[in-house]
Amino acid sequence: MAVYISDLDIRNFRSCVAASLQLTLFTPMVGLNNCGKSNCLTALQWLVRKAKLGVEDFHNADQPVEVMGTLRGITEADLDVLEQKHRKKIEGHVRDGVLVVRREQQLPGGDTELTVMNPDTGDWEPNPTGIDNAISALFPDPIRIGAMENAEEDASKAKTTTTIGKLLASMLAAIQEQHEQALAPHLAAILGMISAEGGERFEELGRIDESINSKILDLFPGIRIKLDFPVPVFNDLIKAGTVKVYEGEGRGRPFGSYGHGAQRAIQMAMVRHLADLKRGDTAAGGASLLLVDEPELFMHPFAVEQVREALRSLSEAGYQVVFSTHSAQMILAKDAKNALLMTKHHTEGTRARPRMQSVVEQLVDNPTHQLHQLFSLTNSSQLLFADKVVLTEGKSELRLLPSIFQAVAGKTIGQSSLALVAMSGVSDTRRSMDVLSALGLPACAIVDLDFAFRQATKHGFLQADDPDIIACKAILARLAGAGLVSLAGALPCRGIQGPASKAFELLAADDEAKPHIAELVRKLRDQNLWLWSAGAIEPHLGLSEKSEHAWLSFQIRLESESLEDLCADAEGIRSLVEWMGAAPAVAQLA
Repeated sequence: MAVYISDLDIRNFRSCVAASLQLTLFTPMVGLNNCGKSNCLTALQWLVRKAKLGVEDFHNADQPVEVMGTLRGITEADLDVLEQKHRKKIEGHVRDGVLVVRREQQLPGGDTELTVMNPDTGDWEPNPTGIDNAISALFPDPIRIGAMENAEEDASKAKTTTTIGKLLASMLAAIQEQHEQALAPHLAAILGMISAEGGERFEELGRIDESINSKILDLFPGIRIKLDFPVPVFNDLIKAGTVKVYEGEGRGRPFGSYGHGAQRAIQMAMVRHLADLKRGDTAAGGASLLLVDEPELFMHPFAVEQVREALRSLSEAGYQVVFSTHSAQMILAKDAKNALLMTKHHTEGTRARPRMQSVVEQLVDNPTHQLHQLFSLTNSSQLLFADKVVLTEGKSELRLLPSIFQAVAGKTIGQSSLALVAMSGVSDTRRSMDVLSALGLPACAIVDLDFAFRQATKHGFLQADDPDIIACKAILARLAGAGLVSLAGALPCRGIQGPASKAFELLAADDEAKPHIAELVRKLRDQNLWLWSAGAIEPHLGLSEKSEHAWLSFQIRLESESLEDLCADAEGIRSLVEWMGAAPAVAQLA
């Protein structure tokens, strides 16, 4: 495995007052606009490649900027890349393949200093000679592509800071070695024809020289001129390279004549090739650090998938890829566990929520199932971009609540920064709420009445001897004795009433049970659980069945009819929408 940076701590850099990030070889960063994702990428770049920071880079100009990183995977082969004098200064600080470094700058415009942590004492030691060179050897020049960066500038103008400039610089040595000798005579011939000292100068240049010199003689006798046209040396000629784009058999067109999508696609392809070149030039396990703001920018959906897989292939080939994104297509379910959810608050600045993989592994016995359940592609498209998560077990809620919410609230669930996530079963509710709470994502859940009897006591939402549960079980026994419901172990099962859910609806309709169910609703509401007091959502809506036809018919009618005319319990449905939009008191940013 290549060397990579696993932990990044940023202090006093732009919006990052004190941000800690857990990184992998493939790390998506997700968050609202202006939450500091790009600042984190820049801080990571600054750690491995020094540059002087200005006052605008300091969150507080009276405090130093500090960026600390943990480098992992360092082997003897990696240390062999270093010059011997540099290796002696650094190898004593490497323990079990880990090196912890810190770059800091005390004042705007001041010098930067890179220090190394002593693995035995935990102290920061003064700048070892050659440490910057050592870091450069472990991490070749980072590749940074900005979101709003001009793709034409980056991919077609050969500056030292552009992708094509770095690409040509990487290719230069090989081209020079193979072709400089063949090209040199041609350059010399051109030099002879147009330079001032050329032995084969064009006659037209001589005539122009003579005409100008005759006029100089009248003004300043004793001096003369010759027109001179410098011929670039081999290196300058290659570095001036650019890009032309061809379609079919047509003539080449300038890069800038194409749309943003095509420009971005070509740019990302060049980035990938550049990374391949750098990987080939890097001895041992040194990594290329690829930092990209919104790689999906200007791309159509299929192209987004191609870019995602290109970046993934780079991460699997030994490159560390860290990118910001607003597209769920850039994050598969298997990647979501390592995604960083970025937030920014006025006092705390930019923060990263705990990494999903770490939280799930700490809280759940079967992390693979729970990760897949929470972060399947369907769910992650909402979950990763939400400020609050609403869990639901039923298909009716998943189909109908978005339309109902919009009809009542006047805006969509997404516009309210809510994620509606379907669970595979109520047994996942407690674990999912715990995971989301640990991530700092407020979460609530919508459950059917049977949840109170089958899962709430099992997972600690209600006491096992809850008096309202006991009272409701007694009423169920009475209903069973009257031949209205079938029971198994004191709870409804499929039987004379049909599915077990119908038995709970009969219980909810019983006048003796209503006050007890109202108490269960209150107790669970205090724990961010919405319990359907009528048994399930269908009785509240007035639906007699769960089917695509019933759901579609309801949605169509909702477009032209009021909620009061359409629903059996319009007041309850409005209360649900209001409850969904109100942030729960739990789940603070860890």
